[in-house]
Amino acid sequence: MINQKNMPEVVSELRHRAEEQFIAKKGAIVLPGTEKDTLALLHEFQIRQIELELQNEELRRSKEELETSRNKYALLYDFAPVGYFTLSSDGAIQTVNLTGANLLGIERSLLANQRFEHFVADEDRPAFADFLRMVFLSRDKETCRLKLSKDDNQPLFVRIEATAAESGEECHAALMDITERRRAEEALRDSEYNLAKAQTMSHVGSWRSDPLTGALNVSDEMLRILRLGHDEVTQEAFASVVHPEDLDTVMDNLRLGIEQGKNYEIEHRLLLRDGTSKWVYTIVEPSVNAAGKVVKLYGTTQDITERKQVEVELRNQKNELQAIFDSVNDGIIIYDQNGLIQHLNHFCQQLFPQEVLPGRSCRDIFHTEIPSSPQNCPVERALRGERVETSMVSVREGQKTTYIDITATSIEGAQGEKNRALVFFRDMTEKRFQELQLIQNDKMSSIGVLATGVAHEINNPLSSVAGYAEALLRRFRDEPALGEDKRLAAFPKYLEVIIRESYHCKRIIDCLLNFGRKSDGSVGRVDINGILLEILELLRHQWSGGYIEVVTNLKKNIPLIHGDPTGLRQVCMNLLMNAHQASKEGGLVEITTDCTDDKMVCVKVRDTGCGIAQDVIDRIWDPFFTTKEVGKGLGLGLAITYNIVKSHGGEISVESHIGEGSQFTLYLPVNCEQAGRKGTDF
Repeated sequence: MINQKNMPEVVSELRHRAEEQFIAKKGAIVLPGTEKDTLALLHEFQIRQIELELQNEELRRSKEELETSRNKYALLYDFAPVGYFTLSSDGAIQTVNLTGANLLGIERSLLANQRFEHFVADEDRPAFADFLRMVFLSRDKETCRLKLSKDDNQPLFVRIEATAAESGEECHAALMDITERRRAEEALRDSEYNLAKAQTMSHVGSWRSDPLTGALNVSDEMLRILRLGHDEVTQEAFASVVHPEDLDTVMDNLRLGIEQGKNYEIEHRLLLRDGTSKWVYTIVEPSVNAAGKVVKLYGTTQDITERKQVEVELRNQKNELQAIFDSVNDGIIIYDQNGLIQHLNHFCQQLFPQEVLPGRSCRDIFHTEIPSSPQNCPVERALRGERVETSMVSVREGQKTTYIDITATSIEGAQGEKNRALVFFRDMTEKRFQELQLIQNDKMSSIGVLATGVAHEINNPLSSVAGYAEALLRRFRDEPALGEDKRLAAFPKYLEVIIRESYHCKRIIDCLLNFGRKSDGSVGRVDINGILLEILELLRHQWSGGYIEVVTNLKKNIPLIHGDPTGLRQVCMNLLMNAHQASKEGGLVEITTDCTDDKMVCVKVRDTGCGIAQDVIDRIWDPFFTTKEVGKGLGLGLAITYNIVKSHGGEISVESHIGEGSQFTLYLPVNCEQAGRKGTDF
């Protein structure tokens, strides 16, 4: 390895080897004098050649080291975190490093001789011109902040420091990106502004206290709350506006905060100089050093006067609402999002003494056997946003049966919370018994109307049956020979008539007894076709004159209805009686039954009678409203019919035109789930 340090030793070694070679050649060969000189000159030339080669090698290595050093400093120059520029006196760019070119967003090769001011935002160009002039005038380092304009429209803020060169014809400038710092400064200013605005809007003031020196630092909003000036920021001034009755409590809490270094919160009053008072809410957080000593107290104080006034008003309104709540004769329960009782009035405890304690579930009333019943429980359905109208029967040992109508509605959350449920319970026991009594009374009225015809229909056949049957049967028993007498050949025919008439009377009597039987409110599976045929059998004597034609279109295998058979008989009787009374001689009464998707049974009763005027058609369901002549009816039939149909979860409607007749259409659900009721809730 040849370097600058061992160069003499290498040269000396080469000289020594050349001399040895020369002496060896000289001893071996005898040369003339001229040749000796030539050989010596050749030896000197070889030594000189070696020295030149060594020098060349050294120069090559020095050049490589210089190139390496130059490249290293070029990299440091180009990739420095600061942009370096050389600018002429008129602001033209002479040289620039890679960082500077990247800051300007232009390729470095394109920046030569471009004016730097072209990259400065329009509003900052005058400032840059003044800055550049001062750099060349003062010959000292000058600093300026500028906003650069880039093609991507993204703002770039820089700080430029420049110093003029000795020649005075150019200057060297360093460009630093301060965009993030500028943004941080703007964010800090915005934060301080927003904090001040937030304190003003929320009526919250902040303060800082030094327990050792007593120094206070307060916000403008804090001074506004206390109604003090900036020259009154002292602990004495603060204490002077605390209400005298609350001063001891405030000072005790402050003392404990300083001694123990614990956070605390307190509500107290202020008594201002103008005699008005305020309520404030203060939170204090002590700052403790490593020795456990409190060095600062940080506090926020909020003006809660309006909140206190609202709380008083809310308490008054709550008391008023609770008084109204308790004065309602219906039971009212509010269930929370989980179906638990949140509020209730006193009437609920009369209906359900054990089931409606606060915190109890809707399960205790509506589905005691299973945890949930999303299809039948009115509370769970209301929590899903439905409105539910249903009814139930409460049976308690040793007490009378209670009939209750239930209305459940959803209470939507104001801020997107889950729904709650509002449930009304109305005791319908007395009304239910009154309805049953009205039904019974109406039945008795209908039976009275039919009494004459029934008596005629029954008495005459029974008289004939009783007389002929007893005589003929007695004689045929006593005298067997009578059966062989040809003159008595017609007797078997008479007996057939007797038997037929007897069964006919029995059917009439059976139907009459079924219709007149008092309803006990029980439910079961009902064949609507069978009920219609029973009623037609009862009314046949009235229609037997032939002046009204009865047509039946009863669908076979129609689904059974879950309902009260006595109530449904009353409905059919009322509709058929109305159709008969509205029809004239030669009229038509058509009875049709059908079903829709095995969910609803449809009954249509159409007549070709007088019809109902459109101005009164909406009133036909009202109790005691009638279009019949005086003495022809009480106006309760359709009202009772409407209530019975509704209690079964069905619908009834009418279409009518004067002189063309009417059609009553009745829809009844097939099962209790579709009616929205439990087994015996009719």
